[in-house]
Formats: sequence, C-alpha cells, structure tokens
Amino acid sequence: MKMETIRRQPFGQKRGAASCLVISIIFILLVAAGIFTLQSYLATRDPLPEPVSEKPSFHFKQVRPGWWETTNYIYFDIPARVVFQLPEKEERIDPEVLSKQIWNEFERIGNIFNPFDPDSETARLNRAGTRRTIPVSKEMLEVLMLSRTLWLASNGAFDPTMLPVKQMWEDAVQSQQIPSNREITKAMAHAGFDKVEIIKERSEIRRKDKGVRFDFGGIAKGFAVDKVTALLREHEIPAALVALSGEIRTFGKNDDTPWRIGLQHPLDMNALWGVVSSDLDICVSTSGNYRQPLFISGREFYHIFDPQTGRPVSEKILGVTTLCSSKKASNALLDGTATAITVTGMDEGIKLAERLGIETLIVKKSRTGEIEEAMTAGFKTHYEPAQ
Repeated sequence: MKMETIRRQPFGQKRGAASCLVISIIFILLVAAGIFTLQSYLATRDPLPEPVSEKPSFHFKQVRPGWWETTNYIYFDIPARVVFQLPEKEERIDPEVLSKQIWNEFERIGNIFNPFDPDSETARLNRAGTRRTIPVSKEMLEVLMLSRTLWLASNGAFDPTMLPVKQMWEDAVQSQQIPSNREITKAMAHAGFDKVEIIKERSEIRRKDKGVRFDFGGIAKGFAVDKVTALLREHEIPAALVALSGEIRTFGKNDDTPWRIGLQHPLDMNALWGVVSSDLDICVSTSGNYRQPLFISGREFYHIFDPQTGRPVSEKILGVTTLCSSKKASNALLDGTATAITVTGMDEGIKLAERLGIETLIVKKSRTGEIEEAMTAGFKTHYEPAQ
C-alpha cells in the first residue's frame, strides 16, 4: 500500500458542516470513548432517547417504506443505532421482535466482555487468581484468538491485559498524583499478552501470571457489531446499518444510493473532516483521544496506554479510522487495529494496516500545530475530504 501524507488546515480552525445536509444517511455518533467520532447519515434524523436510571427500553420506528430503525443507549450510555430493510415478504418478520433480538444480542456480548460487571465472563476470569487452565466461552475464545493475531502483528501495541495499568492511571486522576516509576513498574508486572496461553482445541486459557487481568475495551464494541450483523443475516435481512459508537458496519444496498459515512472533524463538533462511501458492504472503526484525555496535576494525558511503557501514548494522534469494503475483515479486527495504530503512531500504523490487509486514515497534530493526515492508497478510493 502507498502512504499519502497531506497537511490540512491550521490547528483549531473550524470547518463548515454544510456537507451534512446532502448526505443520505443521517446518524450522529457521540463517541464516549474516543476521538474522531464517525457520524452515519440516514434518511431521517431524530434525537436518540434520553438515558434513564433504569434499564432503557429501545426505540423503533419505520423510517421509509420497507426500512426500520431502532435506537438505544448501551454499554455505559453509548448511543447505538440499527437500520434494517425487511425482506419483500415483510409478514415473515416482525420489526419490533427483531429489534428486541438485536438489543438482546448486544446485551449478551456486553455480559461477556464488561470487566466491571461482576457477573461477566471477563470479571470471572479476572477474579480467578490461578495458573490452572480455565475454560472459556466460544465468544471469549474468538476474541482472544483475534487479540493474539493483533498482538503479534502490532508487536505488542494491542494488548488486552492492560487493565492494571488502566486502573492505576484512573486512580491517579482521582488522587491527582502522577504515577511514579515504581508504581508503573508494579502494574506492568502483571500485564503482557505473552503471559497468556490459549489452548484452542479445548477452549481453555492458562495464565503464566495469576495477576493478569483482561480489558477488551479496544475490541469488544467491534465484536458486538459483528455479532448483531450476523444475527440480521441469519434472519435474511437484505440490507442494514449497524452502528455502536465509532463502530459501523453496512451490508446490502441502501436503496439506490451508496452507504455514506461522515467522519467528524477532530476539533470541531459541528463539522466534517470527510466522508467515506461504498456500493459494497463497508466496515469502519475509529479510535483516538479527542474527548477523553486524563487531567492530572494540571497536565493532560492520552487515555490510551502504551503496552511497552505503561504510560499514555505520546504522539499527538487525533484520530484513526480503519476501513474495509469487503467481507474479509471484521469490525473486531478494525476496532483492535485502530487502537493499536493510536499506540504505534502514523508511520508504523500505515505499515500495520498494510500487514493486515485493511485501509486506514490517520490524523495527528504536527509540531507546528497543523493537522496532518496520512492514508493508505486504498482508503483514498473511498474517501472524500470535506469541502
């Protein structure tokens, strides 16, 4: 793949959002966990339901003949939306029943990978202070195997065993004390995917260090989108868009127009940086640090941590978009790769995308305060810069 690096507008300069009006898919993603949020634009636009203290019920409605939309807040109030086209024989599928199944599937995946839910499989693994083999579910094995692939391909930049480091820095925000070298070394002693053995044939794992604890936040949302997409295909849904935060997947035809996904400007909530589109199935993932920096003792730190150092990443990556327009890639792969590229930086990130056979756009702040972007040659075929 050929890398192209382009300097864009001066740092902080606003861009107009007029292009939003002509995009056929209206969907605004308020990304709680990253920068460079994607917006998927659909034919109609309604605000997402307000989150409530009790478990929220989903909203669903018909948006145009044959098309239905269902929305909800899930996974700590992350906005999610699914738009699907019913088969020609609509009587075979009740859209409300299908919507319930969609949110049940999202919940099922969340119940596996949420490390803060004491009843989740991840939490149970983290509590199991043993070096003995531990059986894991089919879904957990699948994510662990993909995590291993990404860990090897990225030379350790993607690592789902960083929970001790993450919690140390979150505690530092509360105490307003930057972690000492000794504290970082202590947390890192129990991190590292090389300490995890996967026994695929028996669907088991063994930890060489019983203090290893997992956090799949860099891959689980993409995996959830994959599973909901599979559910829709099982019901023979001809076309759909599935969006969870910065994870978006489409398949089938958007009537007579291509699927178009707006990339939000990393520094201006009211503007677009560009648009990606495709007549084929398209998977898109984003990662970054624009909205969730850590503030400790008057200093700002990235919320994504380098598995090699145990410290926040240092390169000023504003956003990473990974993309694939065929069925060969999963959103879980794109999700994890976007996280890894945020750690590796621009140059190595392009090489990583090339090794994995996917496309990427990387936006960062230069030393002079300008915004720079670099992309693979294949990404450019789907990309239109905002005017």
